[in-house]
Amino acid sequence: MNGKRKVTAVLAGATMLCGSLLGCSGVGESDGAAEYTWGNVAIGGGGYVTGMEYNPTEEGLVYARTDIGGLYRRQKDTNWVAITDFLGADEWGYIGIESMATDPVEPNRVYFAGGTYMSDPAALFASDDYGETWTRFDVPFNCGGNQSGRGCGERMCVNPNNNREVWFGTRSDGLWKTENYGESWEQVTSFPVQGNYKQEGNSIGIMWVTFDPASTDMYVGVAMTDGNCIYRTSDGGESWTALPTNAMGMYPLHASFSSEGVLYLAYSDNCGPNLSPTAGAVYRYDPAADQFTDITPNLNDGRQGGFGGISVDAQDPNRVVVSTLGWWSDAGDNLYYSTDGGNTWGGLFPEIDASDAAPLYQMDTSEAAWLDWGRGENQAKTGWWVADVNINPFNSDEVMYGTGATIYTTRNMTQLGTEPVTIAFDAYGLEETAVFEIISPPAQEGAPELYSIMGDLTGFAHEDVTKCPDDAHFMKNGKPTDIDCAFLAPQYAVYASEEKTTTLSYTKDGGATWETVAHKPDPAAGGEVAMSADGSTFIWVPDSISGTPYVTHDFGETWYYVEGLGYNAKIAADRVNPEVFYATCDGLFYVSTDGGVHFESTGQLVSDSAIPVAVFGKEGHVWLSSSTMLMYTEDGGANFTVVKSLPTVDSIGFGKAKDEDSYPVLYAEGDDGEHGYGIYKSEDKGESWVRINDDQHQFGNLNPKFITGDSNVYGRVYFCTDGRGIVMGELKQ
Repeated sequence: MNGKRKVTAVLAGATMLCGSLLGCSGVGESDGAAEYTWGNVAIGGGGYVTGMEYNPTEEGLVYARTDIGGLYRRQKDTNWVAITDFLGADEWGYIGIESMATDPVEPNRVYFAGGTYMSDPAALFASDDYGETWTRFDVPFNCGGNQSGRGCGERMCVNPNNNREVWFGTRSDGLWKTENYGESWEQVTSFPVQGNYKQEGNSIGIMWVTFDPASTDMYVGVAMTDGNCIYRTSDGGESWTALPTNAMGMYPLHASFSSEGVLYLAYSDNCGPNLSPTAGAVYRYDPAADQFTDITPNLNDGRQGGFGGISVDAQDPNRVVVSTLGWWSDAGDNLYYSTDGGNTWGGLFPEIDASDAAPLYQMDTSEAAWLDWGRGENQAKTGWWVADVNINPFNSDEVMYGTGATIYTTRNMTQLGTEPVTIAFDAYGLEETAVFEIISPPAQEGAPELYSIMGDLTGFAHEDVTKCPDDAHFMKNGKPTDIDCAFLAPQYAVYASEEKTTTLSYTKDGGATWETVAHKPDPAAGGEVAMSADGSTFIWVPDSISGTPYVTHDFGETWYYVEGLGYNAKIAADRVNPEVFYATCDGLFYVSTDGGVHFESTGQLVSDSAIPVAVFGKEGHVWLSSSTMLMYTEDGGANFTVVKSLPTVDSIGFGKAKDEDSYPVLYAEGDDGEHGYGIYKSEDKGESWVRINDDQHQFGNLNPKFITGDSNVYGRVYFCTDGRGIVMGELKQ
């Protein structure tokens, strides 16, 4: 962690690990942290929710894990809350959650295993206050929270008969446990296998751990190629027995016990999700008879792929739900539902020969309409990569499941076949997207509050940053690389993407519609764009070997070579004068006063990596940042002032000034050498800085580095993360 508060766990013997307390504030902070509250620009998920876990004894308490965005908690009648934001830049790898466990005896206790990739360190975390503070335990094995098999689970489980015990199954180092609420951990050397199935070069290992509620027996599922995938212990792990060989060539990705002690299993021929399963099965195992029964749904609905999640209703042992995994149908993955222990099934999708039947479900995306994904009259997909599904133990109608984009929950699942099942967006507060850039334009009719570009979702024009975007303002098209808008006419914007046929797209109506340029002057794609203050002109620097910049004054009808700039120029438009552009190139600062057609050097030396950022409302004002250098000009580059008060600065941006006559507030990601790496604010043009986040709010991976203030709201700041969406900070009221 930043603030020099990282304490390495003490290794006590070959397999025993002891931990250290994390999450206490006060070190490495500045007074500005007390002024701010933190949240997110509302999107509604955006990334892969790999697992969810209801607490069986505290109604409304549920946790959700993500592959690159950390762990979330929701309690009754509240939204999701991120509870791993204490992880900072040097510990961002722990924000990929391999598994989690909620304590059924003391619901305040929660645990998780953090580790995004098998090549990086992992750690186990324990909390006794619902995830407000954590104890961390460094471990000698690795996790794969963002790798193949990340939807399996749960690999971690609290013993309901002795909740001091928590068990965790690793990918390559067998089974581990703690007997003291996580104060120390040790390897269970008696467990006979580690798992021998690999996918995309990574071990899957132990997929889940669970307890039979009708006995004290514990079961462990392991990815074994010989079909001996499930092991049982009746003596607390002293000895183990393999269940009968079953479904060789398939793997039980999820397991769920009924209250009567019957085990239900969802199988697939691989562990997903990167590789889509091509076959699967559903089995019921009776411990008393030591027998598996094949209960695979067969509804003639065109099912493909395997099965991902499975859940038994806590209120009725005969109610079971299972999800498909890897069924890339037009409607999405299917959910199958049984009221007789899997002897018969119903599904969301009708039989192939019953296409005229009444709809069996309806998607409710009204609170996050972008999830319609441009399908028009066709309703939103039910989802994809559905690896986990859970029946609310206190409400049989609510079936929650994670997808590659968000969380959905049914509202009336018990009525399947009687009335359409409503499946509603259910990710309020959970934001997991990898964001590249954001722009906050001045308030103007027809303009959004924020433009954004990001990884899987392309980007949005956010009409209201507190509400999830609608489908019309969802870009959808391509993997973007850069975006800019016109600050005198902010309904005009342009973005570049890696798509060859739709490399450059522009809007004239605030992102409600986007058009592709008439033609490109270069076969390359991607690169950077800069748009003039009035939106009439933009410059494109394609991602090509030549790096030649081009300029258009008619949205791509005609193009001209930009003269005077060399390879890899960084360009910014003046936010006031439509004819003026700035650039850094080859260690020099350049200016164009004829709409980007010609650039000339001002003779001022700058860093080769300096990035220009123009100040809104201030003609000729440009700031340059390049990790170890911050400088600015107020006369269009004729003269520069070097700012030495922030030795490390990775990105800068501007927000509304406190007073009408004041300079815009300057925000930065950096380190002042005293208060650690974080989010800084200056209201005196960089003469002094205050860190406004604290060690409880570090937000994992702040890459790519990009920050901006709000042009219209004093004190509001936005910055990008790789997995935690667009973080928004505001002054406390």
